[in-house]
Amino acid sequence: MRAVLGKIIGYAVFTGTAVMIYLAWSAGLANPRSDVAEIEAPVIQISPTVPGRVVSINVSNNDTVKSGDVLFQIDPEPYKLRLEQAQAELRATQSELAQGERNIATEQTNADVAQKQIERAKFNADLAKQTLDRLEPLLDRGFVTAQQVDQARTAYNDALVSLDQALQQSQGASTVIGTLDTRQAQVDTAMATVALAQRDLDNTTIRAPFDGIVTGLTMPAGQYVVTGQTVFTMIDTSHWEAVAFFRETELPNIAIGDEVEVFVMANAKFPVSGTVSAIGWGVRSADAATILGLPIVSNSLNWVKVAKRFPVYVELHEPPTGLMRVGASAVVVIKGTSAEAGNGGDTH
Repeated sequence: MRAVLGKIIGYAVFTGTAVMIYLAWSAGLANPRSDVAEIEAPVIQISPTVPGRVVSINVSNNDTVKSGDVLFQIDPEPYKLRLEQAQAELRATQSELAQGERNIATEQTNADVAQKQIERAKFNADLAKQTLDRLEPLLDRGFVTAQQVDQARTAYNDALVSLDQALQQSQGASTVIGTLDTRQAQVDTAMATVALAQRDLDNTTIRAPFDGIVTGLTMPAGQYVVTGQTVFTMIDTSHWEAVAFFRETELPNIAIGDEVEVFVMANAKFPVSGTVSAIGWGVRSADAATILGLPIVSNSLNWVKVAKRFPVYVELHEPPTGLMRVGASAVVVIKGTSAEAGNGGDTH
């Protein structure tokens, strides 16, 4: 009986172990888990857009700042002087434009006067022609003298000369009238220069682009920096995510929108909820190397095929501030969507 009982217990233990292994395997398929995960957040390098000497730094390393807070100040004095110079040049070009407008107004007045002189000269010429035409037939009949006809002819010729002079004067006045295109272009250029100078002056004050944490600040005030030179780094604390690497065999069981539990290694007892926001579509293989356009193929072959891992991005929901650090290790467990939980956990 003892031998039979021992066999029964042995079979029961074996069967229970097999059932536990099967249940664990099934749970692993339904809820993929990755121990290769990190906490990430958007990170940008804070650098000036104008060169200059840093006269003050308003933050310290690991400070929490709000969007718009002043981070540091570049010496604004040279940029103030450039702005004043640009504004003076703008005033000068505007003055030249105004003078040009006055000159054109005067030239236009002269042209108007010349046009009126043409009209008067035409009237006088027509009147003199009519007088001459009226007197010439009367000369043969003895009603007028030759001297009167000569005087009328002279008056008509003088009127023609006056008309020709008026026409030439009007043509000259019209030619003198110019345009303000060049001076207006100079004003536009000066206005653009002022705007650029004002922009450079504004950019001497570097402000926080978003709510975040200052990190990597080692530069003291007084150092000269150039455009694009990193002064420190800022972490965007408004958007935390976990990046987990799952085996390619597990990807069919993961979908965008799945609910996720993230356990940060700093406090693995506290789960952080999240949602799958994206699944990586490609990774680079270490074996995919080429030299001079030819692939490098190893002489040895690996008989064990290792599944590749692809990144799965998880957006975290209201994560605890104390646990969020860029690069922190984490464990990610896919729980499935809420819709699946409601209809009995259908697979996808």
